[in-house]
Parts: sequence; C-alpha cells; structure tokens
Amino acid sequence: MRLRHRITLLLVGAAVGGALVAAAATRAWVGTAVREQLVERVRGETALLAEWIARESADDPQALAMRAAAPLGVRVTLIAADGVPLGDSALDPSAVAAMGLHTDRPEIDAARLSGVGESFRRSATTNETYFYCARVVRGAGRVGFVRVALPASEIERAQRTPAAVVFVVALLALLLLTAPAVAAVGRVARRLERTAAAVERGAASDAPLELPHGGGLEFERLGVALRGLQSALRRRLDACGAEQDLFHSVIAGMREGLLVVGSDRRIRLVNEAFVGALELEFDPRGHLLEEAVRHPDVLRDIRLALQHRRESSAASIRLPGSGRSFQLQVTPLGAAAADRAEAALALLFDITELERLEAVRREFVANVSHELRTPLTSILASVETLLDDANVEPGDARRFLEIVRKHAQRMSDLIEDLTDLSLIETGAVSLDVAVLDAAEVVRGVVEHLAPLAAGRRVAIQLELPSPLPLAADRRRLEQVLTNLIDNAVKFNRAGGRVVIRGRREGALTTLSVVDTGIGIPADSLEKIFHRFHQVSRDRSRELRGTGLGLAIVKHLMRLHGGSVRVDSELGAGSTFTLEFPAAA
Repeated sequence: MRLRHRITLLLVGAAVGGALVAAAATRAWVGTAVREQLVERVRGETALLAEWIARESADDPQALAMRAAAPLGVRVTLIAADGVPLGDSALDPSAVAAMGLHTDRPEIDAARLSGVGESFRRSATTNETYFYCARVVRGAGRVGFVRVALPASEIERAQRTPAAVVFVVALLALLLLTAPAVAAVGRVARRLERTAAAVERGAASDAPLELPHGGGLEFERLGVALRGLQSALRRRLDACGAEQDLFHSVIAGMREGLLVVGSDRRIRLVNEAFVGALELEFDPRGHLLEEAVRHPDVLRDIRLALQHRRESSAASIRLPGSGRSFQLQVTPLGAAAADRAEAALALLFDITELERLEAVRREFVANVSHELRTPLTSILASVETLLDDANVEPGDARRFLEIVRKHAQRMSDLIEDLTDLSLIETGAVSLDVAVLDAAEVVRGVVEHLAPLAAGRRVAIQLELPSPLPLAADRRRLEQVLTNLIDNAVKFNRAGGRVVIRGRREGALTTLSVVDTGIGIPADSLEKIFHRFHQVSRDRSRELRGTGLGLAIVKHLMRLHGGSVRVDSELGAGSTFTLEFPAAA
C-alpha cells in the first residue's frame, strides 16, 4: 500500500474515530438530560393522574386505567390500598387478576411511607424493564395507589436520536476538514514518489542523482542530503569493494586451507586450498558441512566449537584420499559472552612435507649412526687389543693399525661427503661456471681413475667429440664424473668395460656413463639418489662406499640447471645420463 493511501486511511479513520467519540460523549451527556426530562415528565403525569383519579368515579378501575393511559402513552396501573391490582392499561382484566399483591413492590412500599415512590426494574408481569412512579390516591374509594410505568426502551430511543444526529454532523465536519489534508498529502506523496524513483535510478547507475525541483525548502534540503549520502555511500562501497577484493585475494592466496561454518552448519566461506585438500569436485559454499567434509575429527572439532565454544588443540589428521597430513585448528567466532558461537573457523596446515622431512631426518640419523657404528667398533676393538696385549707381534700390531687406518679413512670420507652434501643442499656452495671442453675434463678424470680400473680389470672407453663445449664449474663437474665413473668401475665385473659418451642435442649437452656391471633392481632406480641408499650394503661397505655419492651428483646437477637419470637392467649394466644446458 502506498504512503498516500495509508495516510488517507489514517485521516479518514481519525475522522470516524472523532465522530464516534463525539457521539459517545454527546450520548452520555444528552442521554442523562433526556432521561431526567422523561423521569420528571412521568413524575408530573403521576401527580396529575392522582388528582384526576381522586375526582373520578372508581367503579370500573380497568376502564379508568385505560382512559388515563390513552392520552399519555404510558402504562397506568391502579392498585388498592391493600396492594391488590385493580386495573392495568397494558393488560386485560383476566391478567390483572393474576398479577398478585403489589405490597412488596419498591415503588408501592415507598409511596405508602412518603406518598411518592420510584423504582427502575424489570416487571414480573410483562418481563420488560420500566421506570415506575407511584403516588397515593386519596378519596378515590377502592383505589389507593396510581402507578405510571415508562418502558426503558422509550428512554433509550429518546437518547439515541440526538447521539446519531451528533455523529453524522461531526463525521461530515471532520470529513470536510480531512479533504484538504488528503489533497496536501497526495501532493507530498507524489513528490516523494518522484524522489524515490530518482534515487532508485541513481542506485542502479553511477550517475549523480537528478531529483525533481520545487516542493519547498524541506525537499531542497532532502535533495542535498540524498546527494551527500550517495557520495558517501559510493566512497564506502568503493572502499568495501577494495577491501573485499583484498580479502578474497588473501584467502585465495593462502596455502593453508580455510573453512568458515555458520551456526546452521552450512559452509559460508572456503578457499581453493581447502577444496584441494579434501579433493572436492564441487563448490561447497552453501552446502551443509556433512555434505562436503567426511573426516570425523574435523566434524567433531567444528561441532564442539559451535555448540560449546571450545577451541580445538592442534590435531594432526591424515586424509585417506590423498594420503596427505594436515594440522587442524578450529576456532569459534562471535561475541565472547554468547553461549553458542555464531560461526567456526577451521584451518588446515599441510604438514606432509614436514612429516616427510622428519622421517628423512630420523632416517638420516639412523643411517649415520649405522655407518659410524661399524668402523668405530672395529677401531675400538683394535685399539683395545693393542692396549691390553703388551706382547703383540709386530705383524699383528701392524694389521690392527691397518684396520684402524682403513676405518678411520672411511669415517673421514663419510664426514667429508656429509659436509659437502650439506653445503650443497643449503646453497652455501657457489659455482664458478665457465665454458669448458667436457671431453678434456672427462679425460682428466679417467686418467685419475685409471689405476683403479686396471686393478679391477675394467676397460674405459671414450666416445665423445672434442671439443665438446659445456658451461659448468670444472671442479664440481670433475666431482660428478668421478663419482659416476668410480661407481661404474667398482660395481663392474672383471673383464667388463665402461663407455663414456657425449653429444649435443639441441638445447642440451649430454654425458653418459655406461657400464657392463651388476645392474640395479627396478625398485631401487628412484631410491639410489637418496642419501645412504645402497643396493648391496655388504658390497658397498667392502668397496668403501659412503652411500652419498649419487645424492651429491643429483644436487650438483640441479645447481648447474641440469639433471641426472639412470637406466639399468639387473645383471646387464647401467647407464647414467647427465643433461646440461648447452653452452653458447
């Protein structure tokens, strides 16, 4: 309903209400006056009837009552002095005889005492309410009292007439006064409607408000206020939009999974990290929590946060689908004084890599402990033998010292490789990259390892062009090649061979070390570049390997921007391929 219609109805309602109030007040005031006037009239008529009946013959009281009531329009009853009804203008003679004694009627009893009696009551004979006025009749023979009765309905009818007139007059007057007000309201309402339409058009676009002119000072002030409000709202909306964009950018850029659940257990906010962690294939916003999340620990902690405002401890959970591990933190949101939280914030911190690193650390400590335990045990046993037996033969003493030297050298090599690998992994090693001839570097390494190859009866062949330009750090390249060729010789068979090939393929320069050795099992191809991984631990220990050489090779190749890969067949040999970015 429009404003003008509501105001019009309000004004008309006020007019009708005012007329009703005026009619009610008039009825109360006029009704009292009319009633008093009618009562006074009945009193006078009763007094006149008492005098008239005293002069008339009372041989036929019923006829006398009828004659007395005819010109007055009231009920007249004639009663004997002993209370027996003699005549009643409202009843036939037989009914009069059945009326019974009236000595107990209040008005008769009062008239007997004071000459005049009045009462307002319901008639036991006609079952109608009357105003009764009774007087003593003196000198009328059998008639002792005359009683005039005016029906209450007549009094009420007389009271209603002026009240109705007042109501109609008041209503007409108020409606006449309301008409100009309704017209004025209509003009103001139309002006407001045009202003509202202009505001709606302004809200739908960025254009300034075009408000209708005129209407008085108040509307001009309203226009100025609305234009100011539009400008302020636009500034605030721009600021809120920028903050919202920033907020969503921050949420989207978080690596941690974020989920906000309302008190109705529906998801209000979620970021891509959380969706990816749970591997959801739909947008869970607006869905019930149980439709998107199935992990019991997550559901339990969020339920406790919503119902009991409990902040969960940092619990570690593992998602069965991806196998990734997360740390869950749930925090209730809302006023601190409230019994229940308005929402709950859940954060998922991916700790898969941390757990992997922790496992690597534990494995590293175990491997280092294992690698050091054997040489230390041998060294301690040899030293204790030399200390405890003063009569050790020189040959035996030398043999024990050789054992101490061999294992001390193994420990020294292990510590050196560990230090070197640690420096490489932490980025503490800087490369002195220069363009060099890879064939020349390979020949130098082969020359250095020639005695080892001759001792194990392994032939080394070179199949690479010279020069073969390569951008690398010479010392680190020699270290990589030494580790690969040394392994190819050590894990070869007597009479075997090692072939070193090199070529340039587009944007890459490759060096390959091919051997005819024992080969590597398929399940170990990805693990041989891990620290301390040894395919044959007994043979590695026999050949004095530390298990760190290939890990060093992998990290040095990454520092050069290249890579290393291996192809092998168990019992047929292995091929290690180094790929370097080609030098200009």
